[in-house]
Amino acid sequence: MNSIFWPKRKQHTLRVLQLDTPENFSAKLIGSLNQLVRQANLVRELERAGEKDSALVQTILVTIANDLARASGQLTDPASRDAMGLIAEGLMGSIWVKDTGAQLAALDEQELVSYVGPLSTWLGKSRETGFSAFFGTPNPGLQAVSDVVDHYHERSVANLARQLGAELRRLPACSYKIIDLIAIGGEADTFPKHFAYFMPEDQGIKYSPVKRTIVFANTYLSLFQQISREQQGIFGWTDDDLPADRDMARYLMSWFRGHDLGHSIVLPETDYRRLSGHDRWGSMVAQEAVADVFGFLLALSPDVADSLELEPDKMVRLYVLELFRYLRRGPAQFPDAGAAYAQLKMLEDAEVLTVIAPGRIRIDCAAFPAAMTRIARTLLNAVMSDNLETFERFLQTYGVHRARATDVLFGLSLCETSLFYEQSLLESE
Repeated sequence: MNSIFWPKRKQHTLRVLQLDTPENFSAKLIGSLNQLVRQANLVRELERAGEKDSALVQTILVTIANDLARASGQLTDPASRDAMGLIAEGLMGSIWVKDTGAQLAALDEQELVSYVGPLSTWLGKSRETGFSAFFGTPNPGLQAVSDVVDHYHERSVANLARQLGAELRRLPACSYKIIDLIAIGGEADTFPKHFAYFMPEDQGIKYSPVKRTIVFANTYLSLFQQISREQQGIFGWTDDDLPADRDMARYLMSWFRGHDLGHSIVLPETDYRRLSGHDRWGSMVAQEAVADVFGFLLALSPDVADSLELEPDKMVRLYVLELFRYLRRGPAQFPDAGAAYAQLKMLEDAEVLTVIAPGRIRIDCAAFPAAMTRIARTLLNAVMSDNLETFERFLQTYGVHRARATDVLFGLSLCETSLFYEQSLLESE
């Protein structure tokens, strides 16, 4: 839990993402946010030193609450101000943290999205939280993309149910808040970077009546542009085969919102708790695979694809590059990497993916969408139908944590590249 870099590698290559300070922020607001990030870094260092409950940490928390109050006074949006007040009250213990988490998740900030407090890190690294802080400004353009996916969600799922011949149901889904990150500190600024947090679950509050996903749009786009995209030569693709730079974020966000909604699609008999009791890691991997596949299919549903002008071939290539970025972080160290392996292995079995030679892979883009539909049927049967025997057979075949004597990277190497944040806000005095 004390490592800055995870997983362990012989080397780490860093690519810089510049986090810019909004020009309309006052000097007082910038100064307060600067202090809040630095204080989050300090608390996290004290946690690493075993001083989590020390008097010094309690003193810093009081200072953080005061800085939150000062920052709030520089904001005009009521929801943005309320968020800072709730965070301060939660840190001071004046209201129950569980209540704070739900109230924060219910907000729709229009000026600044803030969080200071305990935050989950990568599950394979630790199940403990680490003190963190992040701040970001709403991205209305990409929020509108997410809203399109939401608008057609009911009809898209109904179409999928008919296509798959399954009784798909939609559980209540979490809301979505898309922001551009401007400052971050504490555990959240370690490596590799998260581009989304699921609140309040990632605050350590597992059950909440209100949930919200906060997405760092600039982080997500940079992960694709600086890491995923570098793989295009493996497949013989050029820039012209991918969405144009101005369109890239729209493609990414349509799929990722679909992924988020995919977690809420179930069959009447779906019981992930039973799967977790059988193989907890395998259950998490399988659930991520379900969300990935449904996310892909939802993004390319006719209503969504037409409204957002998404070209299937370009979405396929973007999706493949993302699957391999996830996989190459460490196949057995992240549930989403395990999910990527399962999908890629099924695509290989379907002869849609072919390893030509080490470092060279062919993808049949024309056959890809139909193959993903067949994969969805496989997941309906093996993961969502509450049959442990079928689930176990699925894990034996497609579970990377069960794989033995096989090349789980499809002839490629691990990726050692991570993002590093250059934060202009921290350069201000």
